Amino acid sequence: MVKIICEGKTDKNKIIELLEFLDISYSDDYFIIMGNKSNFFKLDNSKYKTLQQLIKADKIDKILFIIDADYHEDNKEYGGYRNTKEKIEQLLLDLNIEKISDYYITCNPNTQDGYLESLLLSTVDNNLKQCYNEFLDCIDFKEKNQHKYIMEQLHKITQPNKPYNFNHKNFRELREKLIKLFQIDKE
Repeated sequence: MVKIICEGKTDKNKIIELLEFLDISYSDDYFIIMGNKSNFFKLDNSKYKTLQQLIKADKIDKILFIIDADYHEDNKEYGGYRNTKEKIEQLLLDLNIEKISDYYITCNPNTQDGYLESLLLSTVDNNLKQCYNEFLDCIDFKEKNQHKYIMEQLHKITQPNKPYNFNHKNFRELREKLIKLFQIDKE
C-alpha cells in the first residue's frame, strides 16, 4: 500500500482530481491528512506512530509527502520553499523513512512560494489572473489568509468546464511523483 500525506481536505481533494486525471485508482485509505503544516514537523504526532507501525508490518511500501511551501515571511522556521525542503528532509531522516519516502512541495514554481492553490493558479492564463486580481483590488480585499480560497473560487466560477490544466508543465514533477508512487508492483 502507498500513503499520501498532505495538509488538509482541500489538498486531498485536489490530489484526487489529479489522480483521476492520471487514471490512477486510489482509496481514501491512501491518504493521511495532517490538519496543518506545523503538524507535519511534530515527531510525536500519533499519525506518525501509526504510520511507523504499518511500515514495520510491511503494509506500506511507499510514501509521498505533499506540503505547501507557504511564505518565508509568514513563518521563519518552516515557511518558504527552502525552509520547507530542509524541514521535510530532516523529518524523513528523523522518522527513519527516507528510503521509502519522497516529497513534493506545492507552490508557484516561478516564485517558489505559496500553496497548492498557487500551483493550480500558475497554470491559468495571465490575462485571466489579472482580471481576478483587479476584482480583488476593486472590492478592496485585504484578507491574505483567504486570498488563495477566493482566487480558486473565482477561477471555478469563471472556468467551470476547464478548471485546471493538469497537462501544464508546472504539474510535470507532481504527475511524475504520483505515477512513480503507484508503480510499486512494476519495480
